[in-house]
Order: sequence, then structure tokens, then C-alpha cells
Amino acid sequence: MTTVKERAAAMFETMAVVHLHAFTPQGQRGETSPQIVRALAGLQRMSREEWSHFLRFAELQRVSLRTLQLLEKWIVANALTPRFDELDDRRQVEEQKIGCALAALDKVVRALELTGHSPIVIKTLDHWPDIGSDLDLFIAATEGDTVRAMQSELQAEPQPQSWGDRLAHKWNFRIPGLPQLVEIHVGCLGQTGEQDALPAHLEESSVIHDIGPYSFRVPAAEEQVTLATLQRMYRHFYIRFTDLLNLTGLVRAGGLDFTRLRTSAQRWSIWPGVATLLKITSDYNERAGVGPLPLPEFVLRSARFGAEVTHVGERFLRLPMVPQGSQLFLQQLIGTGAARHFRAAARLSLLPALAAAAFVNLRITGNDKGIW
Repeated sequence: MTTVKERAAAMFETMAVVHLHAFTPQGQRGETSPQIVRALAGLQRMSREEWSHFLRFAELQRVSLRTLQLLEKWIVANALTPRFDELDDRRQVEEQKIGCALAALDKVVRALELTGHSPIVIKTLDHWPDIGSDLDLFIAATEGDTVRAMQSELQAEPQPQSWGDRLAHKWNFRIPGLPQLVEIHVGCLGQTGEQDALPAHLEESSVIHDIGPYSFRVPAAEEQVTLATLQRMYRHFYIRFTDLLNLTGLVRAGGLDFTRLRTSAQRWSIWPGVATLLKITSDYNERAGVGPLPLPEFVLRSARFGAEVTHVGERFLRLPMVPQGSQLFLQQLIGTGAARHFRAAARLSLLPALAAAAFVNLRITGNDKGIW
């Protein structure tokens, strides 16, 4: 009998092959490569139940719309015969949901601008044309002004803050009629709010991203990688497939200045994590049969490990906490202290205790939300 983890691993591999082949140049997509042949044959053999699992897995990985669009392209190219007829309907539903989320995000931005500060949309639009399960923003306003703007302009209801939320100066809001939560980082970034200098750099380097009638301030490409690294390599220790896909797109499009990325990441003492995340992404490109990413040698030298130590759990690509994850954290803590960023070091030192409390609470109550 196939276990949940085995099924997740198989779906993750299929997703990687199908999506990462789409990033290779026209005429070199490897439609006849063994990997793509196996992936398409596997999709073709799926039962209705397996098909539903696969599409739900794509949603979990934040690649739902991109997967539907890609499958439709394979069908048009006669490389895949549609066995179920809901692709077009699913795509339209997904596009409608994303359209509503974008309209709401625009309203949130306009409301927050009343604080006198211009918010930056972080992480949410990295997945475009997909969108995350919540709407993430950063703003340099005070917490009081931020909460007042959300309540007065959007009738938003602040959600209870966990210990980690308070440390990180992070607020979640529920807006009537919007299924997604709005998550706002106020004044600082990082799991414990340790990154108090990064926000100024984020604002200085931000760019405008136009989507239809909307314009949003978003991080530059290098800062997108920085924020993804903070989230994946220094907090969650798991990677969604969308992270691999987003990074692949940035690198293969030539959208990253690796020297600037290294200089910036070294300031925040997370360069080893950045290099490692890029190396893992490159390894998965190689596994998918499209070849490694064109990463500079100094990136590969700085990586602490690659995909060989990762594994697909029941939902995500997992990174081992011991020793790899803990070593990255210790290097960040030591580097932060050596740079005399004492406030950041003090806050980072709270992270192991916070994580331990969250683990204990999870085992006792089945929920870590009050802490983490």
C-alpha cells in the first residue's frame, strides 16, 4: 500500500518535472526526455481520486493556477489527453479567487497609505500568477497607526497575537468577505523581529509591480530571495514547491545580481542559507532533467548542503533540523553577534526557547498557534 509520504513524494517529483521543463528554452524543453515522458504517462494513468489529490497538492504548493495552465498547454499540444473535464472550470474559479484577492490587496495598500507610509507587498506576489493563502505586507508605520487604519478603513478584525507575533511585531487581520488573512509586519522582519535594519534596505530597493489595473510596491529580486530564505531556511525548515519554481524563474531569466545578493545577505548574516536554498533549487532542476541552474561558483562554495539531505514529508520538502538547520541558525547567531548587532542577537537567542515551547504545546494541545 502506498503511504501518504510516498504519494506526496511522487506528486512532488511529477510537479517538478512538468514545471521545471517549462522554464527551458523553446526547442529544448525535453518533451521526449525520459523524465517528462514518465511524468505525462503518470498523469494520464491517474484515477479520478488521484487526479483530485494531485490538484489539491498543487494548491498546497501554491502552484494551482500555474499547474492548470500548464496542463492545458500539454493538452493543446496533444501530449496529454484530458480524462476529466474540469480543468477549464477549475482554472476560471482560481482566476476569480485571485482577482478578488488582488482587489482586496489594493484596498489594504490604500488603507495603509493613510498612515503616511507606503507599504510593500512581500511574498504574496512572488508566486504570480498564483497567490498565497494570506496577503503579506510590510510597513514602517507604528503598530497603533497600522491597526487603526485597518479597522477604520476596512473594518478589519485583529486576530490574537502569538508570542512569536508579538516579538516580530506582526499582526493578522480578518477582513469581512475576504477568505485570506492579511498579515502585516510592522517596522521589522524575521521570526523574532531581529531584522530591524533590513526594512530600510527593502524600502530603498523596492520596485513597482503592475498587475492589470493595480500597482504594488514589491521587493527587488534579490530581496525576494532574502525573504524566502528567512522564511524557509531560518524559520519553517520546509520548502514549498513554489519556492523552487519562483527561484528557478528568477535565475533562468537572469533576474538576479548574485554579487549584490551576497553583499546584502552577508549584512543580515544569512548568506549561507541563501546559497544553500539556491543550491537545493539547482539540484532539483538537475533531478528533473533540465540541468543545474547557472549559479556562480561562489554561490556553490557557500552552500552548506544540497537536495541530498532533503526529503518530501506528507506535505512539503523537509530540511533536517539536526545538524543542518541548527548549524545554519548558529552561524546566523554568531555572525549577528560578531557584527555587533546586539539587539538582533538577543532576539535570535530567544528562538530556540520559542520553538521548544511551540513543540511542547503542539504535542499537548495539537496547536502551536498561541506560541509560534
